[in-house]
Amino acid sequence: VLEYIDEDLRSFEQDDMVKAALAKGVDLRQYGKSVDDELRQVERDSIMDYIAEAEELATLHTQIKQCDSILDNMESMLSGFQGDLANISNEIKHLQDESISINIRLRNRKAVEGQLSDFITQAVIPPQLVTAICASEVNEAYIEYVLELNSKVRFCKQESSQRTMAYRDISADIEKLRQRASMRMRDFLLQKIATLRKRMTNVQILQQAVLLKFKSFYAFLLEHSPDKAAEVAEAYNTTMSAIFLRHFRAHVADLAKCRVECAARGHVLGDEAESMSSLFSKGPAKGEGAFKLGERASVLESSTPIIPAIVQKQGAAVYEESIWSSTCTLLVDTVSSEYGFCADFFGAGAGRHAGGSFENIFGKTLIHLLEHLEAFIAGTYDAIGVLLLLKISLAHDRVMVARGVSGLGDFFAHVAKLLWDKFFVLIEHQQQSIARTANPPPASLDVHPLPVVRRYAEFASSLQALAGGGVEQRVHAALSTLRAAMHNLLVGRLGQVLRGSRKRQAVLLINNADVVLATLRENGVGGGDDGRMFEELLEQNKGAFVEEVLAAPYGRLIRFVKATEQVLAQPGGEATVRTLEEFRQLEPIVKEFHAHWKRGIEEINVEVMKSFANFKNGMEILKQTLTQLLLYHTRFLDIVKKLFPDGAPFARYMITISTIMTEIKTYSRNY
Repeated sequence: VLEYIDEDLRSFEQDDMVKAALAKGVDLRQYGKSVDDELRQVERDSIMDYIAEAEELATLHTQIKQCDSILDNMESMLSGFQGDLANISNEIKHLQDESISINIRLRNRKAVEGQLSDFITQAVIPPQLVTAICASEVNEAYIEYVLELNSKVRFCKQESSQRTMAYRDISADIEKLRQRASMRMRDFLLQKIATLRKRMTNVQILQQAVLLKFKSFYAFLLEHSPDKAAEVAEAYNTTMSAIFLRHFRAHVADLAKCRVECAARGHVLGDEAESMSSLFSKGPAKGEGAFKLGERASVLESSTPIIPAIVQKQGAAVYEESIWSSTCTLLVDTVSSEYGFCADFFGAGAGRHAGGSFENIFGKTLIHLLEHLEAFIAGTYDAIGVLLLLKISLAHDRVMVARGVSGLGDFFAHVAKLLWDKFFVLIEHQQQSIARTANPPPASLDVHPLPVVRRYAEFASSLQALAGGGVEQRVHAALSTLRAAMHNLLVGRLGQVLRGSRKRQAVLLINNADVVLATLRENGVGGGDDGRMFEELLEQNKGAFVEEVLAAPYGRLIRFVKATEQVLAQPGGEATVRTLEEFRQLEPIVKEFHAHWKRGIEEINVEVMKSFANFKNGMEILKQTLTQLLLYHTRFLDIVKKLFPDGAPFARYMITISTIMTEIKTYSRNY
């Protein structure tokens, strides 16, 4: 009890009114009595309010009882509805089960009906079908009859059908219809194939407009009469083989009538047929057309076959590469078209069809083209033409691969082997012609660009221009062979002929290296190993020529500079120099240079003008020579200043650098 009292005290302690009373010091007993009085008064007031509202409360009580009654009725009604719905749900479920069962029976009956209908349809041979198969004209309408017969033949081949009485009744008649239809379709297809042989017939139009319409005939024969299908395929193969062979043979023969040769056996880099005097003469190179690519490379961009009649009418001349390009373009287009037709008509894959193959159709044509190519290869000396044929063949092989047609892969591979073998035979022929070039006597050897080098430059430029599209490695190997032969001729042999005259030797090598580089740049192939080798040869011999041409008028000064600089570079060099013979020659060298330096520059100018055919190259060499002269003279003046720090006694004879530069500028302006 005390615990409850404590809890009540804690509760009252939190009450706001109690807190306020305690705060005011009110007597709690008196305060509690007043609260009780107030409660009794509130109770009396509440009773009076209830008595005053007694009638409304009674009415409310009555309404509540009525609502309870209504709710009871509604509950009973809803319970009835719930029961009814349960019954309806059971009925619906029953109906659903019944519907599913009926639907299954319906599907089964329809399936049976369909099978029976198909069976009855296949087991019955309509008289109109017999009439159509045996007597009606074979045309597009005949296709429908064939399709209907095809389904009946397939029906008879089914094991389940063969166990029925109906099969025994119709099998013999179906077989007769099959044989009759097969014979008529075979005859029809053979007739259409025979029309392909007529001249001036557009084969592709006949294939697309006629044969493809009746490809179902061949499909029927292939399935139900394989022997007749093979007969049709064989007839087609034979016919198309003859057509294509005739067409390509005429195309090649007509173009061959307009063919021109640009290279003969004597058209070699070494030009063995010429005499020694003409071999090293300044005259035009013999057989230049055999080594220049020129416009011949445009054939690589051509994608249109040449029409022989137009070429013959115009009287135009064509090279073998144009003939081969036209033939290859026509070949790949024809093969692609035929490949697509065979795949569609014969149901073929990978270039094969029932009863025949790609080889049966194009085998003779490809053999003829190979024979034509081999005949050309056997007699040609045109290495550029052979390389063009190679690039044309490789390009058309890539076209076939891109089209997904593999029928010509072996053909182009064989062509490439033939052409590569011939190409390297011709390269060896040219290399040997260079090697067999005889050495002339030194006096008769012209130091200007040699015809053999001009031809080599054109030939190397042509090969480099064609070194792309899958032929780079082998072409570069061929160029390496020729480059080694030419280097051996110029440096190893002709250079040795002039070993007694280093200046003439340098001029010979400069002129010939320059003409090679100029030709390479002119043809847009300045880089590569050829360019690097001849660039090095040019620069090496420019330096040698400069030293040689300066040695004649200024030899004493140059020798003094080189010898004295070596001594001065050593410890105590100045004292040593003063004891040498060269020191005593110093004043005569200065006076000699003072007297003849202008004439020396004039002699150098004349020598350069006479030695170098290329004006631009001569100008560069003259500038290099005069610049080197200026450097030697500057070094000479530095030596004099070092030996005579207070001024040389012969200073009045010394030519200043500015004076020499003024003279050099005069010659630069002349160029």
